[in-house]
Amino acid sequence: MGFFMMKLFTFLMAILIALSAVTADAATKKKSKKKLKKSTTVVSPYVITIGYPSVLAAYDATKARGDVTKKPNDRPFGWQKRSGSWYVANEPNTSVKKTKANQNAYFEWAFTQPSHYAHPSVIKRMIDVGSKDHVYVDMAFKCGAETISNCDTLLTEFKEVNLLIRKVYQKKYIQTADGTAAWDGVDSLD
Repeated sequence: MGFFMMKLFTFLMAILIALSAVTADAATKKKSKKKLKKSTTVVSPYVITIGYPSVLAAYDATKARGDVTKKPNDRPFGWQKRSGSWYVANEPNTSVKKTKANQNAYFEWAFTQPSHYAHPSVIKRMIDVGSKDHVYVDMAFKCGAETISNCDTLLTEFKEVNLLIRKVYQKKYIQTADGTAAWDGVDSLD
């Protein structure tokens, strides 16, 4: 009976050790969960999509619309001295109810022209600036250029322009607690 008791004692000890390890692991997980900071997901106020199967389909549909302001041989907003031939159309934002805060919001369609290095491409941007509480620029992009590097270059250029727009309008509208502009950089997008 001594041998049996010794085996039972060893078996029970093994179970107790295993249970204490599981409990300690669970306690560690609970502690680590408590240490994590809560994160907030930023929800975009708009969903930007091209909405057409090809650049040509988007171009034809935008050109045929009567509610857009068409600007052949123009530059996208904020483009400044960058090169490239563009067909630009501004579409009023009818996807959200107009309020005092978003009254300046609109969609800009920018289509490359045949002489452009990344032709055929389209960039649709939501531009919502002119308010003291937000400066919002986002975009959708469809590129049909011959090389991926041309598409990457165009995308990089637009990201830079979008950042410039944000910074200029932050300087114009958003101030720090002491009343100075939040950004001290260029004053204009011309």
